[in-house]
Amino acid sequence: MNRRDLFGTAVESLLRTKSRSTLTILGIVIGIGAVILMMSVGRGAEGLILSQVSDLGADLVFVEPSSGDPTSGPPDPFVAQSIDLDDEEAMERSGIFATVSPQLLTTLPVTHEDSTEFYQVVGTDHEDLDIFPADLLYGRFMEESEIDGYAKVAVLGLEVAQDLFGDQDPVGQKIKIKSQSYRVIGSFEELGSRFFQNLDTRVVIPVTTMQRDLVGVDHVSFITALATGDINEAKEELRYLMRDSNDIDNPEGDPNLDNFFVSSQEDATEIIGVVGSVLTILLSSIAAISLVVGGIGIMNIMLVSVTERTREIGLRKAVGATYKEILWQFLVESVLLTIIGGFMGIVMGVLTSVGIGLIMMNFILSDWTIVIPLNAIILAAAVSTVVGLVFGIYPARSAARLDPIEALRYE
Repeated sequence: MNRRDLFGTAVESLLRTKSRSTLTILGIVIGIGAVILMMSVGRGAEGLILSQVSDLGADLVFVEPSSGDPTSGPPDPFVAQSIDLDDEEAMERSGIFATVSPQLLTTLPVTHEDSTEFYQVVGTDHEDLDIFPADLLYGRFMEESEIDGYAKVAVLGLEVAQDLFGDQDPVGQKIKIKSQSYRVIGSFEELGSRFFQNLDTRVVIPVTTMQRDLVGVDHVSFITALATGDINEAKEELRYLMRDSNDIDNPEGDPNLDNFFVSSQEDATEIIGVVGSVLTILLSSIAAISLVVGGIGIMNIMLVSVTERTREIGLRKAVGATYKEILWQFLVESVLLTIIGGFMGIVMGVLTSVGIGLIMMNFILSDWTIVIPLNAIILAAAVSTVVGLVFGIYPARSAARLDPIEALRYE
């Protein structure tokens, strides 16, 4: 049997059982489409985070509380809050940073008249805009005298201002955070998101006021700073400075003995890249289960086909068909099923990825980018062929090994 006859016979056999072939192909379509979709979503999420990190600037340094080396495993949820305003002042005096600003974060109820909503409240100082530039729609930002004087003033995110005051200028209005009254001195223009946090749903107040009057603590969540020189030298100098500020005896520089963690944009980019790759592999592995299920479906269908066509196989062998010809006939049928399913799955995966990407861009995250990894398409095409071969070998061998006399007697 030549290749053309082999292909024609396989197509004819599949067309005789259209419903069964369609259901078999559907399993492959779903598996291939799911793999492409998951890899696309994983790459899109990774690209979004990396773009937000790169926007921060290569000279940005973070210091945050940590128990031991945070790169050695999952973070400790009970980590001691070891960073405070004394550390910020020490960083300012060091001369290695152009700007230093603390951040204290929590979620609290914010009330205006009869409207109460929970928003993220951010305690910071007057230098915050030097590190994270933002435009104001109304009013002004906080001043140094208001930080030092524990002033009860607030700058609202755009969505907060619209929720509480509609389209009117909120400057001069009063809001309550918990049960305390604050005067609105400004509101931001639309800022979007950073690290999946909506900056338009936050209320910014003096960090000193927040520490004393709202949460009753003396620590901050983290400190950000702009380095004036080489970023790696600044990070190393900051580690020495933090050890001195917190009376940590750590001459060997062992991260496990520190109660803080120093990082930069480069560190964040590296960690995000690793996390993004792991996420993509995890999602793809879960989706690949569908391919295994689809392959098992192909094997079952081909085994049923062997049983139904036992007499046909016996007749072919009786008139001279060889073991190899029968084997290849059933293998071609299996591979045809997976190739057709693979092509349809690639189309479905690409279209679904584009559709979800457009939804993300237009309704959820405007910075989302649609990524269709070429390696996902190549992998899908290769996997679909391999699945057909692997799960088609057993039925094909079963058909090829049938005894022609017994096969012709089969009812």
